Amino acid sequence: MEAGRIWYVLFPNHTQGLLLDRLLGDAGIRATIVPTPRALSKSCGMALRVGEESLPAVRLVAEGNKIEILDIASLPDDINPGRDKYC
Repeated sequence: MEAGRIWYVLFPNHTQGLLLDRLLGDAGIRATIVPTPRALSKSCGMALRVGEESLPAVRLVAEGNKIEILDIASLPDDINPGRDKYC
């Protein structure tokens, strides 16, 4: 696990992603539905963005509920908070 990275849970279809999102919410684990970064996968169009500290819990919830995950992958955190600000 690396610092300065954004973690994504990738799915074969949106049904699996929506189910995991609901189960994580029920368990109090924060996840955000986001478009799948094309640098990671060209399959299902949705992914869950999760915090690095939540990865073990995400894996447990997914395995315990037989949710199919293609991968849990990361990209460098290159979010620019000043982007698209014109003033």
